[in-house]
Amino acid sequence: MIAALKILLALAVVALAQTAVLAYMVSDRVQLLKTGREITLPIVPVDPRDLLRGEYVRLGYEISRVPAALLDGPPAKPHETIYVVLEKKEGGAWHPVRATRAFPSDSNPDRIVLKGRAVVGGLGVRYGVESYFVPQGEGPKLEAAARSKKLAALVAVDKGGNAAIKGLIIDGKLQYEEPLF
Repeated sequence: MIAALKILLALAVVALAQTAVLAYMVSDRVQLLKTGREITLPIVPVDPRDLLRGEYVRLGYEISRVPAALLDGPPAKPHETIYVVLEKKEGGAWHPVRATRAFPSDSNPDRIVLKGRAVVGGLGVRYGVESYFVPQGEGPKLEAAARSKKLAALVAVDKGGNAAIKGLIIDGKLQYEEPLF
């Protein structure tokens, strides 16, 4: 009887811990989407295919190719954390101006820091905003908009450089918005 009670208590503790972790993950994402600074990034076309995960669009960005000269220190190793400082240029486009291994302190309002991971070969960087799930049948429409350079991502960035897609913009209008829940 006592052994069964201990097992039930242990299972309850494990279930509670798992629920707490999931709740933290959801609330962290909601907080980022609600309070993160918004930037708009033009998208370059990438052709996705994944039958197991449903229909989605793979997104490529000009800022994913950071010139090696912008990185402080030696070349980055694959999967190494990199902080890329973006600067807003005329016309509203964001361009990398610096890359570091430690979070830089930059208080310029025309700059923002994105946290990413270095990719094999040169200084390609992934920021965690490279795919977006869409309703069934919408993928080809978005891929066509990307090819014609009419597609952009509205991205929220928190103070730590973490990024999340808030929505997709076609021809300057928000067309797809990420739900908070």
